Amino acid sequence: MATTVNVLSYLQTRTQVDVDSLDIEAARRGGPDGPWTDATSNQAEVFFQIEKAENIDTVREAINKSQQLHATFPSLTLPELMVEVATVLLAARVLPFITGSVHVMANPCYAFSIPKIVETGHRYHEIFRHVNPDVDLSRVVMKVPATFEGLRACRELHGSGIKTLATTVFTMEQAILAGEAGCVSISPFIHELKMGFDSTYKDNDSLVDLCVKAQQYYEQHSIPTRVKACSCITIDEILQLAGVAAHTIPPEDLDALVSMKEDKNDLDAKSLFKPKLFANGHQQVRAYIDDEAKYRVEFAASDGGKGQLRLYQAVSIFSDFQKKAELKMESIGA
Repeated sequence: MATTVNVLSYLQTRTQVDVDSLDIEAARRGGPDGPWTDATSNQAEVFFQIEKAENIDTVREAINKSQQLHATFPSLTLPELMVEVATVLLAARVLPFITGSVHVMANPCYAFSIPKIVETGHRYHEIFRHVNPDVDLSRVVMKVPATFEGLRACRELHGSGIKTLATTVFTMEQAILAGEAGCVSISPFIHELKMGFDSTYKDNDSLVDLCVKAQQYYEQHSIPTRVKACSCITIDEILQLAGVAAHTIPPEDLDALVSMKEDKNDLDAKSLFKPKLFANGHQQVRAYIDDEAKYRVEFAASDGGKGQLRLYQAVSIFSDFQKKAELKMESIGA
């Protein structure tokens, strides 16, 4: 007998659903069954938020606080600090409306520097404490581009009790290294990042299977790192991932999902996460974190070299938004 269900409610029975935005209204609305769990962001999201007229007071507050704090963080330019403080203020606004963590991204221009990423993790905590001395820092996660250097930095931050998420993951090699580094989550990108910003660009190679394979690997080897999918292009791709540990979804897609009803059996059939799936197809354990040469060779060869190209493209795009955000903050503060 057919059972019609709300699609978003169904998804939430199988997957932790997060909001991929620092928009306060999207966080405040939540879903039909209560608040979102996590709220995630990146440099593009921060740039779009600081451009909004309704956020001008938050932006000006970030500028003022950055001027006060700049002497504390002399290794940063003032515009760099302004972007980080704005990110923290935007994230702090949504914390009361979610039940889990806010995710803020390390400056992607630091993607190939272990010391700078480590420094950023500690600095974000200091800025959060400056904004709110009572903040629960266990609810703060820093997103780090999944370069070798980035993930080595995550291992160091893990040792200091600072939570990280490996972002821009396109290969199993990155997923395995992130698990070794102690990242709380990884975010496999289902498509190249460029797809999200260039309507003329097409990437027909969906990486939904990577989410399945990574989650299977973690479960088989008792690795606590969770898979948090992102960057789907279609609703069908989102539904294929019902059963992934977590999925961060833009507000516009959440709105679409909440308006949909579908037969539960049909939804079950669409999911790639089938019962007993992980009991089969055992994956051999691999180790990379103390063997940089091995990692670089295998990562470079992954998917015929496409994984490496996708990673560098994503770092470049996010770095471009970092610079745009700095220029915007600088122009407002002038």
